[in-house]
Amino acid sequence: MKIEPITLEQCLDLRQHVLWPDRPRESLRLAEDNDDTARHFGLFVQDKLISCVSLFMTYDDCWVIRKFATLEEYQSRGYGTQLLQQTLAIVDQAGIKKVSLDSRRTAIRFYQKSGFQICSEPFIKDGVEFVKMQRYTDLSLQ
Repeated sequence: MKIEPITLEQCLDLRQHVLWPDRPRESLRLAEDNDDTARHFGLFVQDKLISCVSLFMTYDDCWVIRKFATLEEYQSRGYGTQLLQQTLAIVDQAGIKKVSLDSRRTAIRFYQKSGFQICSEPFIKDGVEFVKMQRYTDLSLQ
């Protein structure tokens, strides 16, 4: 297993396959993907990309995690957790105090295990229920 930066194109393939298989691949391209702060990471098992995550800096020095995807046959085996932990370590090393994301309702417990807390009421986006979640490295900011 290895975790390393990947290209946006690699990320798009996995995003489409896992998150929105009924949509065209290009519809999963985000405006932020072209930003200078955009970073994409992948987890490989035997040279096969099985999980990816995208990380974006916002105007208030908060990092946002978007489009986290793990192939279904590799879910619940610790791979996504390893990728998330590595991503959070990068954020922590950069001195960033806050990370936020929109979690599908089905993934809330996954993120809570890594210190994320729900900070919004549930909302529907494209027919899927989400909540906003945040994680602070400086607990005085909560």
